[in-house]
Amino acid sequence: MIHCLHGTAGSHHDWDLFKGKFGTEMSAMDLWSLLEQEQHLSLPAAGQRIADAADEGDILLGYSMGGRLALHALLADREKWKAAIIVAAHPGLQEGHDARILRDEGWAQLAEDDFDEFLFRWNEQELFDDSKDFCDGLIQAEQENKHQVARSFRDWSLGTQYDLRPAFPGIGCPVLWVTGAKDGKFSRIGEEASPKLPHGRHIYIPDAGHRVPWERPNLFEAAVKDFIDSVNISTCGA
Repeated sequence: MIHCLHGTAGSHHDWDLFKGKFGTEMSAMDLWSLLEQEQHLSLPAAGQRIADAADEGDILLGYSMGGRLALHALLADREKWKAAIIVAAHPGLQEGHDARILRDEGWAQLAEDDFDEFLFRWNEQELFDDSKDFCDGLIQAEQENKHQVARSFRDWSLGTQYDLRPAFPGIGCPVLWVTGAKDGKFSRIGEEASPKLPHGRHIYIPDAGHRVPWERPNLFEAAVKDFIDSVNISTCGA
């Protein structure tokens, strides 16, 4: 089973585009449902909840915010996972936490006050400039989830996240770190972070920005399938 975790302001339906295409059973978790169940859910606690929902030998796939949660789930139960794919995610700030918390509080308030304006401004960020003409399969969070979206900017702000890189040597499963070749910031992060994983590998998807899976779905699908096949072959040969 491969567990797919969506990004900020996204939906578990984002992964519908890839149903039946990774060569293994797939489950897309609605991350907003996690935030409906508790008044506060820290990143480590959310990672534990994700790990608890999986079975031994499952695979994780997380994009952006979902990638950060996937890293926490890998650390929450280090023996459970067969492999992981981390897409355009941040392993944690080394400085500037307070400024990031303040910035994310602004996004949280906007999501609560005017959700349509929030979505417009979110998608107009420079980070997504390369995505605007390609992401037909990307589904935005809905108005009914606005309070959970706002919560995610508070509970799961990058400003509240410890730098996870020092803990990476404890992640024993194979990890494929994926970024778009046009996404300079997160590609540099992938280049720096992936070697700290004992079995980490970083690849670029050509002609893709931050929203890699939906900008170049065929290339992304092929990369994930190749990785899963390589993990299966390695496991069978162990």
